[in-house]
Amino acid sequence: MALAPELTEELRYLEINVGRRIRSLRLGQSRSPLKGFGYEFESHRKYEVGEDFRRIDWNVSARMQEIYLKRHFEEREVSVFLVVDVSRSMHFSTAKHSKNLRVMQVGATLGFSAVSDSCKFGILAFSESIEAYEPPRKGRAHVWRTIEKLYNLKPAHSGTNWELALRFLRSQLRSMSIVFLLSDFITDPNMNQLAELPDLKVLAQKHDVVPIVFMDQLESNLPAGRGLLRFRSAEGRGEMLFSLSSSQRNTFDALVEKRTTELRDLFYSLGMDCLFLKVGEAFIDPLMTLFERRKKV
Repeated sequence: MALAPELTEELRYLEINVGRRIRSLRLGQSRSPLKGFGYEFESHRKYEVGEDFRRIDWNVSARMQEIYLKRHFEEREVSVFLVVDVSRSMHFSTAKHSKNLRVMQVGATLGFSAVSDSCKFGILAFSESIEAYEPPRKGRAHVWRTIEKLYNLKPAHSGTNWELALRFLRSQLRSMSIVFLLSDFITDPNMNQLAELPDLKVLAQKHDVVPIVFMDQLESNLPAGRGLLRFRSAEGRGEMLFSLSSSQRNTFDALVEKRTTELRDLFYSLGMDCLFLKVGEAFIDPLMTLFERRKKV
């Protein structure tokens, strides 16, 4: 089944009008944190015992009266890879766009940017199982096919298994990649939580990992009014009953703040940039801000 006409029109707008803005920030051709010998010269740093003496800059060392090494960074073409959560909670929305639809828009934008930089683009869609996998390839036609495949995907399971997804991803990525984790990061409390997974730490050490957290307004703020509100988990059997009193609103706000802080602290502890997106709000400017910030680092 082809993409809905209105979605196709939106994506063509993103490809033509937004792609140039992201291309100027050089999403692809990224500089790897892997240090090597004989690659692009970056700067100097002091020698430490046991390091390769062939990297000593004798002219600078003589001038500074201390031993200094040339520091290099390997310049290589990277793949842009999306890890897309397609569990049941990603279909929830109180806004015009569901989290799942917003993921396709953000993913397409990243894909068009990647291929404009002559980089490969791939995706992994997962729930409790691996639902779809497209290895990194070049070309705008590949981006369109990938987004269409994601649009037509009918997940076989409702839950979220990060452990399985990250293990599979590590087995597939052969070279340094920019990996975007597109998810609401909502999981069944009985599943292994993200912070407990060693594969996430290993992935962050070898690749440039950027989590993008998709949130619905109702997941951040209780609606106005009085009475009772029942929350039922989309991925488990849990339920929560909240009264819309001021004290319960404070409790809810504290839970939301705690979850957001824990996620942000986890990502930052692993050296990851992250972005929190509300699906009812525009995403282009926050995305641009993220890449401007990364460009300066």
